[in-house]
Amino acid sequence: MPAATSGLEVLIVDDEPKQRRGLAALVRSLRPDYRVHEAKNGKEALEMTQSKALDIVFTDIQMPLMNGMEFLESLNTISLNRRTKVIFVSVFHEFGLAQQALRLGANDYLVKPVSTAHLEPLLEGLEQQIAKEISRNSEAEQLSNQLAHTKPVYVEHLAYKWMTEELQPSEQIELRSHLSFTGFGTVLIAETKSGTKKDSDREWKSMLKRAITQSLAPFANTLVLSPEHEKERLYTIIEWKDLDSSQIGLSRLRASFAQLENIYNRSVGVGIGLDALNLERDIRSCCESAKSALAHLYYSPEGMWVTALELDQLLRQAPVSTIAVKDTAALEEIVTAGQLEQACDALREMMERIASGYPTPFRMKCSAIQLLLTCMKRAELVIGDDMHRQLADRIDQEIMQADTLRETVVVALRLLTDIMVQMKKDKSSRSELIMQKCKEYLEDNLHEDLGLETVAQRFYYNSSYFSILFKNHFGQSFTDFLVKSRMQKARSMLLQSDLKVSDIAKQVGYKDIKYFNKVFKKMYLYPPDEFRRMFSS
Repeated sequence: MPAATSGLEVLIVDDEPKQRRGLAALVRSLRPDYRVHEAKNGKEALEMTQSKALDIVFTDIQMPLMNGMEFLESLNTISLNRRTKVIFVSVFHEFGLAQQALRLGANDYLVKPVSTAHLEPLLEGLEQQIAKEISRNSEAEQLSNQLAHTKPVYVEHLAYKWMTEELQPSEQIELRSHLSFTGFGTVLIAETKSGTKKDSDREWKSMLKRAITQSLAPFANTLVLSPEHEKERLYTIIEWKDLDSSQIGLSRLRASFAQLENIYNRSVGVGIGLDALNLERDIRSCCESAKSALAHLYYSPEGMWVTALELDQLLRQAPVSTIAVKDTAALEEIVTAGQLEQACDALREMMERIASGYPTPFRMKCSAIQLLLTCMKRAELVIGDDMHRQLADRIDQEIMQADTLRETVVVALRLLTDIMVQMKKDKSSRSELIMQKCKEYLEDNLHEDLGLETVAQRFYYNSSYFSILFKNHFGQSFTDFLVKSRMQKARSMLLQSDLKVSDIAKQVGYKDIKYFNKVFKKMYLYPPDEFRRMFSS
């Protein structure tokens, strides 16, 4: 016998004691583990079904008070135990009644007197049937549990999508079947930084959810969402019960958050969206404005609250602040002079000026990066390529990781200090490095109109000092070096290509072909065409 059907509850119903006890004894002998009960009529049996989860009932048909047919009809009506199997036990001449009982839902019938040969296969069949039903019920229960678990997740997914993008018509219908937010309300986003332990994160987020639902329950209908891809945020859809409830409800919630912050020693930042008269229609604008408000906590101390309305007023009053070219040029000069303290003061002042206009945090960070990269223009002439790349990478990564304006300024000043310290450290090889970069620049741009003053400005020198530095390093003047480099490239092109002499002249920076021929002949004794005929293979 399958383990699932061991210990079944069986009831024998018969008004004749001898018949009832005989069948009960037979069942016990065949299935010792069954719990076998007895009743003397249908009424007593029906009462017993209300206190015991009966699996099998063997019942006589003709009985006082309530016969077997009436018992079956009543059992079907109350349906206390749909798995109960009813077997009618009748004498031969009641066969017609037994057939009627089968039509009413009886599982089988036996003819008195019941023998082992008839009862054994019947019990086996009933046990298999009950085992299958138990298995199906178990699977159904598991599926129901899974659905109970996944349904809230799916509804939360739909609700988040509803707040952030356009829903498909089928999704709108599905969402309405679970949620109804059509009145006056808004969206609140709470953000907190992850702790050191995941367990504490779960507890912390659970407490925040509870604080939201309990604090706002008297004033609003709420739905708190915890998107899987935004682990540090809780989104709350709030539908106020009346127009005057919002301020009281939010004050209660703020007090609850403050209490939790003290207990857990963690902070919560909150962005509150614009109010909407119809949440269903305007939920996305509520959510976007809440996100914008939350983002501008970048300018506030941790744990602050910003509403979209407050942010709008702040932006209207903010000055238009820009950084002029002369400001960045002055910063470059201070950096080049190695004046660290003055450079840090200048950078801080410029960042504070930009921040006074309250640009988005992303724009503010980009402005800080641009200022530091401006300083790096001077640094690339002094420090090695590898170190230059490392510092440039750090500027981008570390500035973008900053969570607040205060942190952004601190990181920017630290990076500027590192740049200038590295410049000072590498200053001994500065001239050699600059001259090498100058040589590479000249060789790559021989086709351009290159003059001493233009090149000197490119490398941040005045022309007189640059001329001396160049001659000391290369052993010849800038002009002689440039002419020699151009003629060497022209010679190579004459011998290794089929380009016209006029085209070669242009590619080495000579617009006047006659002058090019004259300079080339002076250096190589032959005009370009004759030189090509004599020496090309």
